[in-house]
Amino acid sequence: MKKSFVLVLSVVLLGLLLAGCGGSSGNGTNESGNNVSTGNQTGGASGNAGSSGGSANGGGGAETNPPADGGGANASSGGVVTLKYGTWNDPAVEQKKIAAFEKTHPNIKIEIDKAVTWPWDEKLGAAAAAGKLPDVFFVFNAPADVANGWLADLTPMLSADPDYNEKNIFGNLSATGQYNGKQYVLPQQLFTQGVLINVDLFNKENIPLPKPNWTIDDFENIAKKLTKPSEHQFGVENLAGAREFFVPQFDPSLGWLTYDGKQFNFDKPAFSDTIHWINNVIYNDKSSVDYYDRKLQDQWYGKDKSGFVMGKIGMKIDANWSFAELAKNNKFKWDFLPIPGKVGQRIPMVTDYIGMAKNTQHPKEAFEFIKWLTYSKEGWMQRINDIEKPIATMPLINDRDVWDAYLKTTFTAPGLKDVIAGIPNGFVDGYKWLPGDAEIISKLLDPYDTKKELLTLKVKPEDISKDLQKKAMDIFNKDKAQIEAAAK
Repeated sequence: MKKSFVLVLSVVLLGLLLAGCGGSSGNGTNESGNNVSTGNQTGGASGNAGSSGGSANGGGGAETNPPADGGGANASSGGVVTLKYGTWNDPAVEQKKIAAFEKTHPNIKIEIDKAVTWPWDEKLGAAAAAGKLPDVFFVFNAPADVANGWLADLTPMLSADPDYNEKNIFGNLSATGQYNGKQYVLPQQLFTQGVLINVDLFNKENIPLPKPNWTIDDFENIAKKLTKPSEHQFGVENLAGAREFFVPQFDPSLGWLTYDGKQFNFDKPAFSDTIHWINNVIYNDKSSVDYYDRKLQDQWYGKDKSGFVMGKIGMKIDANWSFAELAKNNKFKWDFLPIPGKVGQRIPMVTDYIGMAKNTQHPKEAFEFIKWLTYSKEGWMQRINDIEKPIATMPLINDRDVWDAYLKTTFTAPGLKDVIAGIPNGFVDGYKWLPGDAEIISKLLDPYDTKKELLTLKVKPEDISKDLQKKAMDIFNKDKAQIEAAAK
């Protein structure tokens, strides 16, 4: 299912020309999905963690009111229709988006469904069981939603739409929402992980700013130079939770959580090497504030406050979703650089998805709203220029005007251009779309993480890697079979 395209971004403000071929490796090029019942979920790109549930009842609920048959995009409801919309984004921002959409689509009214909230899949399951799924909703566990019969196949509508081209979706991310060749969800928000840099602190300590192609050795050496424990100043924050997307920096053939496009690879050296390296930075170098208890950090920086935001930490593993808060609250100069590499250097991406309820009575109108949120140039231009300032998500369509507008209005970090340049060879967090990913985390890795047994090397990764690989592949194959059966 590998596809590629060339993305050309002309940036007038910066005189920047970025080009690259996407979909060449990593998670973003394969049919994929999660388990129907994943257990506790541990987080998402833009929302609190939830737990999946209601799968048995949910499936029945979704089938209670079957949708218009076949190409729903051609089935007009006539007159003014009202759609229910399930979103975990800020309601104030969503209302502005809804108002802009309704202005150009006067026959469609959108109402946010307040009954669907966290825990997301549990509330979706309850809505499905009652036959009240939102017409359009954010998707936290795509394969489970497909297997439960909650999501409509968008393929006929996309095929009938002259504005749709799979190459329009930046980075070939649309492939992560396909199961058995059918497009059940579309990416609607895109974020990239990287390293925030406190430029003022670097200057204060007379440390040169790192180059975009820096290595993990550079990162570790800089972290040690920045660290002054007596002043509660440290080199890095959030390294403890970065295991999954540092693996590809040790082995570029792997993606998030060791997935290579066909299988997981916990038994390859990169998994163990990553854990040993993180352990060394935190527990031997003691240059990461992650070494210290949260209660102690509260005493130093304030309750639940980030040491980076307080100006006491030089580097923070984070993502571009933090830009708006940083631009508003930080009192120091900062930048955003690509994740450093060991053997290679690849950009981690996090994507949110959206889909249509299989039992919606208004498939044409629901599809129009989904289009506006995902691959409509009109929708992206309105969001960037008029609605979301600054917009948290990167654009998802391959359009020069859209990217020009995005970089002109949100380019708060000079290093962002280097992160964007690496996206075509990046890899995607599989939590919301890859078979078994969430279950592998909750059932196999979380038990070790709860007691920090892997992080502290009380349990050495090389000692459990073969067993971990076998159990992970058992989960993956089981879940893949479920989703393939459901998506026939």
